[in-house]
Amino acid sequence: MINIFIIDDHPAIIAGLEFLLSEHEDRFNVAGSSTTIKNALHKLPSLKVNVIILDLYMGNDSPVSNLQLLRTSYPDIPVLIYSAEDSTLWKYKMIKAGANAFLNKCSHNDIFIDTILAISDGSILITEDIKDILNLCPEQTYILTPEELKIGEYLSFGMSLKEISLQLGKSLSLVEKNLNKLRRKTNAKSNIELVRILLSQKLIPSSHKMPPDNK
Repeated sequence: MINIFIIDDHPAIIAGLEFLLSEHEDRFNVAGSSTTIKNALHKLPSLKVNVIILDLYMGNDSPVSNLQLLRTSYPDIPVLIYSAEDSTLWKYKMIKAGANAFLNKCSHNDIFIDTILAISDGSILITEDIKDILNLCPEQTYILTPEELKIGEYLSFGMSLKEISLQLGKSLSLVEKNLNKLRRKTNAKSNIELVRILLSQKLIPSSHKMPPDNK
C-alpha cells in the first residue's frame, strides 16, 4: 500500500485527487492533506507517507522554497509536482530542486497513477524536454514513458510480447516498436539485459507477482 499526502491550496483539487485515488484503494491510501506547507510540515511527522503530491503554486510562497522545505525535512519521501503549469523552465527548476517527477494536471488519470507507482521507490522520471537542459548522461537516468515502464515490468514477469500486447490492449507490432525504442534508450543488447538495467535503476519493481489478467 502506498500512502500519499496531498498538498494543494485548492480544496477542490484535493477532493478530486482523493476521489481518483479511492478508485485504486487496493494500491493507494490518502494518509492526509493540507492547503499550506506550514500545516503539512505539522501533520507529516505523525503519518506514514510514501509519496507527497505537491502543487507548484501555493499562494505567494516560492515553489522552489516549498519543495526544499519538504526535501530538507523528509529527504526519503518522493515528491510529485502536480501543476497546471507546463513550462520546461519550471520542470527544470523543480527537478533540480529535488522533485521526483513533474506532471501537468491535465494529464490522463492513467499517467497520474503510473507516475506515482514509478516514483514510489525513489525513482526520478524526467521528460524529454528537459533532458538536454539537465545535461544528463545515459547512465544517470532513462527517459521512459509509463507504457515503456509497463513493458519492462511485464518482461520481468517472464511474459511474451504477445502476452504483453494483450495485457496492454495494444497491437503486437506497436509493443515490438516500443520495446525496440526502450532497448535503444537503455543500450540493452537483449531483453534479459534490459530487465537487469531497469531493475538496477529501480525503474520497475523487483516483485515478481503477476499482474491481473486483462480479459
